[in-house]
Amino acid sequence: MSLAVSLIAPSSHTAPAAVAAGIRGLESLGVEVRVEEPLQAPERYLAASRERRLAQLHAAYADPGTQAVWAVRGGYGAAQLVAGIDWDRLARHPKPLIGYSDVTVLLDQCRRHGLPAIHGPVAKAAGGLFDADEASREVIRRQFEETLALLRGPAPLDYPLTAHRPAPPTLQGPVVGGNLATLASLVGTPAAFRAPPGALVILEDVGEPYYRLERTLWQLVHAGALDEAAAVCLGTFEGCTPHGETTLEAIVAKTLAPLALPLFTGLPIGHGLHNRPWRYGAAGRIENGCLRIAT
Repeated sequence: MSLAVSLIAPSSHTAPAAVAAGIRGLESLGVEVRVEEPLQAPERYLAASRERRLAQLHAAYADPGTQAVWAVRGGYGAAQLVAGIDWDRLARHPKPLIGYSDVTVLLDQCRRHGLPAIHGPVAKAAGGLFDADEASREVIRRQFEETLALLRGPAPLDYPLTAHRPAPPTLQGPVVGGNLATLASLVGTPAAFRAPPGALVILEDVGEPYYRLERTLWQLVHAGALDEAAAVCLGTFEGCTPHGETTLEAIVAKTLAPLALPLFTGLPIGHGLHNRPWRYGAAGRIENGCLRIAT
């Protein structure tokens, strides 16, 4: 099955060379990439004005010839769009939105409005198919191929993880979450994240010192965002600065203590090289050191 995708820039501005490299990478995998020109009209650090980014999002969904809407990058700005999205309009041509990081905001909103979404590599990361070293290129290729497989049809995927402390032998529920700092930034807004009942919540981040990670997780916990969750699963925390000998797992476990939630670590998901895709809001099952996410 040939695939065509609509490229959008809902958040930060991306260097044109990085956009071009990402498009070239996707095309090397047999994907037709449709781009509304110009893709960006930079405003401060944003890809364009809020109005322009909203119009681009609506146009991408309205294109009947594409099977997905793919964010070129995250950064900042997606939350600005939420109040202006016409969800009935998007639902006329339902298709998965792909991205992560700041795009976490839109992935969770898609789930709430009954639209499909995939937490996975942003389009510009496909440039690594040419620019990265050989070993990294192979990892990137597998992750993009997994993402395309999710677009083509049923494709349950397994992800290794490790229990930080004794946990129930089996846990199951919808898989949600994403970037920790982004989710915490939504507290107190109409787009505030709240894990659905029984949710398996994945968290990841990049470039944050441990005290900021603790602060943002504390905010989510005490805002009630995780009150109905069944477990927290940690992805990668790329470039996050430790404090002394205390591990991030210990900090997270202590912060989650009021909720007595099982904690798992080691998911190959996040801002590092390993960022495997998963269907946002799909049914997940944790058993025998594995998280299986259904179609």
